[in-house]
Amino acid sequence: MFDYPRKPKPATQSPRFKLRIGSGRPIMMDLEAFGWLLVGRKTEKEDDEGLGLDLTPFGGLEKGVSRNHAAFSYMEGGIYIEDLGSTSGTRVNGLPLKPNQKYHLRHNDEIEFGSVRVVVVLN
Repeated sequence: MFDYPRKPKPATQSPRFKLRIGSGRPIMMDLEAFGWLLVGRKTEKEDDEGLGLDLTPFGGLEKGVSRNHAAFSYMEGGIYIEDLGSTSGTRVNGLPLKPNQKYHLRHNDEIEFGSVRVVVVLN
């Protein structure tokens, strides 16, 4: 079921969650002061300024990850994912997300950015 919340509220604390990419150990992620974290890949000609999660080391280019693919956000006590109009799309538990609409994430949800698979680990 898709949740369609309104405008995100700024986070009072930087919420934390973990992502497991492939078979590796979970990576701790901190959402910025306003509750946003950009997911994508960098190119050789660009730096990764503003990119919170660079999927280039995980085969992002070959697996269809856009430069500005998706964004995590925090609001009303929950973590959300939003596809930013990426070319290859974003899926949660196999279901494609509509661009620019937020989906509330739960523990062990599987996200696919193109074909890079990530598992959400919430405490």
